[in-house]
Amino acid sequence: MTTAIQPNRTNTCARITTLLLALLLLSLAGCSSVRLVYGHLDWWMDRTLNKYLDLDGPQKELLSRRVDEFHRWHRQTQLPRYADYMEQLATQVDSPDVSPKNLKKIEKQVDDFWHSSVVMLSDLLLPILVELDDNQINQLAENARKEREKSLKKWDKSQRKREKQFRKQAERWLGDLTAEQQAMIDKQVAETSFNPASRIAQRELWTNTFLDTLRNKPQGYESKLRKLLIDPQTLWPDDYRQMQDALRDQGRTLATGILESTTPEQRAHMQETLLEFASDFRHLAAQQH
Repeated sequence: MTTAIQPNRTNTCARITTLLLALLLLSLAGCSSVRLVYGHLDWWMDRTLNKYLDLDGPQKELLSRRVDEFHRWHRQTQLPRYADYMEQLATQVDSPDVSPKNLKKIEKQVDDFWHSSVVMLSDLLLPILVELDDNQINQLAENARKEREKSLKKWDKSQRKREKQFRKQAERWLGDLTAEQQAMIDKQVAETSFNPASRIAQRELWTNTFLDTLRNKPQGYESKLRKLLIDPQTLWPDDYRQMQDALRDQGRTLATGILESTTPEQRAHMQETLLEFASDFRHLAAQQH
């Protein structure tokens, strides 16, 4: 699920295996229970959005209602889709197709899941955003600047820390890694061409474009704002797009190598994990919001 609901879809860490779905919940799955995390999702989203938006009382109430509406929609319509797909992937674990064509197919399905949530949330939040006054827009700009600075510091990590993050993601799905698999991850981290400063610069470009449109309100500005929210890639220059494409290619190479080297025990662990997620999603979908 990256925004409070947008995890970075091009982060190679999120593609350790072809079965690691970069969904909204999976970005929070480090907690002990998906059910527990999801039960607090509306609070987490509300809190995160309010970090950026300096809203008055009525606006905060409207934001809370819109977040609740999104949460209810997501629970009732999206979680069953995730469960179905997890169960489908679980049937393929014993004989996984690790061809580039199949990897891209899985990536496309993940992107489709993500896009559905982005569209829904954007349509719910945009009416609030267009009502912000100049002072609130200025505060939004300042809050976004501070978050960019924090994000850059977050990515300024040592190679060993990044290796640890990659291994943690892989172990979540496979259990204990073999020495060969750990070496694959170490090699991937050492050779990854990701430039965090470039991502921060691109985020700043998007933010400035969005805020300028929000301030100046040119003809058709609401459609332009919606387009920016739903498809920020429209602002990607060629060099940045090439970097993101290279990251996906690197992720597929790593995923292929790891999947081809999995042991029977690791495949059993992956299948069990997928089915556990599916079960949690179905349980949550059946609950009343």
